[in-house]
Amino acid sequence: MIAVLGCAHGTSGDTVDADDPRGDATMATPDAGCGGLPCDAVFVAKSGDDGASGTRQAPMRSISAAITKAAATMSRRAVFVHAGVYSEAIAMKAGVTIYGGFDDAWARSDAMTTEIDGPSPAVTFDTIMVPTALDKITVKSADATGAGDSSFAIVVLGGSTQIELRDVTVLPGAGARGVDGGNGTTGAEGGAGATGLPGVERSSSSFCDNNAVPLGGGGGGSSCGRIGGVGGRPGTSSAGGGAGSAGVGGTSGGPGATGEGRNGSIGGAGAFGAAGSSGAGGLELGMFVDGRYVPANGAGGSGGSDGNGGGGGGGGGGGTTDCDSTGSSGGGGGGGGCAGAPGGSGFGGGGSFGIIAINSAVVVKSSMVVANHGGAGGRGGTGGAGGTGGAGGPGGPYGGSSGQDDGGFGAAGGRGGNGGNGGHGGGGGGGPSAAVVCVGTGSIAIPQSTLVGGTGGEGGASPGLSGAPGVSTRTIGCSFF
Repeated sequence: MIAVLGCAHGTSGDTVDADDPRGDATMATPDAGCGGLPCDAVFVAKSGDDGASGTRQAPMRSISAAITKAAATMSRRAVFVHAGVYSEAIAMKAGVTIYGGFDDAWARSDAMTTEIDGPSPAVTFDTIMVPTALDKITVKSADATGAGDSSFAIVVLGGSTQIELRDVTVLPGAGARGVDGGNGTTGAEGGAGATGLPGVERSSSSFCDNNAVPLGGGGGGSSCGRIGGVGGRPGTSSAGGGAGSAGVGGTSGGPGATGEGRNGSIGGAGAFGAAGSSGAGGLELGMFVDGRYVPANGAGGSGGSDGNGGGGGGGGGGGTTDCDSTGSSGGGGGGGGCAGAPGGSGFGGGGSFGIIAINSAVVVKSSMVVANHGGAGGRGGTGGAGGTGGAGGPGGPYGGSSGQDDGGFGAAGGRGGNGGNGGHGGGGGGGPSAAVVCVGTGSIAIPQSTLVGGTGGEGGASPGLSGAPGVSTRTIGCSFF
């Protein structure tokens, strides 16, 4: 929390004493019959009625209705308000100054507090270029409720000038928490490779069977296309077996048997997919765009990569004892596991801002502005785990002494590689807390005023990179001397 007693930035012009509303240039001539206050002013009290005439004896109930009535005349009458809490948002009108701090007898006292307590922003000055002020008023804005929203107590925009806040207390609400990032989903598992087929008799002799050469076991499936290689076909008679085919991703198949009665070689195991990287955490301060605070969101993680399919096992060599035969075929390679999805970014928390001047000029005199706390950043999402690679299919079994005879065995296919884990999402940055903010050409002068920065929101946590705590400061974008 930071406090500063400011000196003037620029000049405030010929303003009147905040304790003497009768000297304001925007008011009509005071009348002795109205206790030294101008009789043609508009009066407001909690006990009033917006259908009333707005005199001391028949005050209106809401400040907004009184402003509308005061602005409807060429003289731009002032508005005087009893002590009490007025739960409404105020849109100021050019030339209409609001005075608070009056008791039931319309005497002004430091013991009397007139409070505007409304949704954000509680008070707005828009496109006002003539002297217009709040005088002896407390302004409170409600806590932000929408995810990542901010609370502004007073907003001055539209190129407004000659705006004064005199003897005011400004208390913005708290910023709202940012949304958590979603967790990444787990990658799909690879399918297991198929088992190779047993060996058979394959002979041209009239005393022997002449069966078709067995096919190799099929490769395991993969929803991300990383299919395992097909097992190698066996050799016949004295020939060696065929090599297993490569799994998708370049995994080598196992070599076939090198000759009669020999066994094939196991297919290569698929490489694991690479893990994704974690996204950056949100910063301590976002941006102001057209007067709207855009929170400092974290970045989403990146996805992992898919595992490679396993290679098919090599086929066994043939046999020549009695009748020519084939070896058994190789098993299929396992399918590659798919990558885990990345974790989503945590969203930044909303800020707490007392006064924001957007391309406008404001003088804050003899006042206090105390910011609230910023909203916490949202949690970064956890990256999803990569899918497990499928098992390689076993090599074909023995086809029996009357079939495969002395042929070799096909080898198992290689296992598919696991998919890489998804990267974690970065946590959102905590919401800032600032007493005053200047955007664009906006300027705020603070003669004899105190600014107090509140507490920045906590940065969003993350299994990867957490967000930064929100900045706590008396001012953003304003210069004082």
